[in-house]
Parts: sequence; structure tokens; C-alpha cells
Amino acid sequence: MANQLSDLQHLIRQLGPSLPEISTIIEEDLDEWQIIFDSGLLLQISWQETPARVLLYCAIGKPDESQREKIFARLLNMNLLLQGVANVKLALSSPEDDVILIGELISDSMTLETLQEEITEYLRFAARFSELINEPELDAEKVDLSHTTNSELLRA
Repeated sequence: MANQLSDLQHLIRQLGPSLPEISTIIEEDLDEWQIIFDSGLLLQISWQETPARVLLYCAIGKPDESQREKIFARLLNMNLLLQGVANVKLALSSPEDDVILIGELISDSMTLETLQEEITEYLRFAARFSELINEPELDAEKVDLSHTTNSELLRA
């Protein structure tokens, strides 16, 4: 387990120079980092020991008060659709706060390329779900996830 954390620390150090969109990486603790992108997006990464995994999370929006119930119902439906298909979940940081997207990565023998791909895929999910929150007039049926998500999601 200590080796996996050490490997992740090494990969995070390499991540900054390898992705030009990253403006800053802040190591908050030995097992937690904040990655700030040029766009202002803040992605948090943390190592979880039991079971060994890497968690990604970021705020993706705050529903308009008049649309909260509709948006929360849509997000619950998306969580159900994603079960067993993608390693992401939608959650609330608290009842009145932002919706957050949580991603989970298995850390066994992760390479820099794999980490980059996983972060890129996670950010695609975050962008698409952010649209569902920030554009409530958009019908869920009209949201096309096909061009921004992996092929497993399309099979769901």
C-alpha cells in the first residue's frame, strides 16, 4: 500500500509538466492534492488506503433554487444509469451547496498515461453533468453523452 501511495505521489509530480492545461498543483498532505487548471477548475485528488484507490472530486455547479427538485431528480437518475458502468457518482457537498462529481480510480500499476486519460475522462463527465445543472431548460433526453463519455456508458 505504501508503494502505491509513493507511486501516486511520483505520478502527480509528473502530471503538471505533462498536461499544459494545469496551472498549479498543490500538495495539501502526503495523500491529497489540488489541481488547478487554466480554466479555473479545481480538481481534488486523494489517496484512500482501504480499499486502495484514488478519489477525484470537483464542484460542478449549484442548481438554481427554482429548478432544484427537477435537477436533483435528474442527477439521481444519472447516478442510477452510471452504476456499474462508470466510476463516477454525483453528490451534494451539503444540502444548500454545490453538486460534486466523485470519481474513483483503482491504483494498481497506474502509469502517467493512464492517470492522464482517467483525469481527462473524468473532466468530460464533469463538463457534461455541469450542463445538466447549469442549463436546467435542457431536456435530459437531449443531452448527448456519446461524444464525451466512454463506450461502456453508451451500452447502459
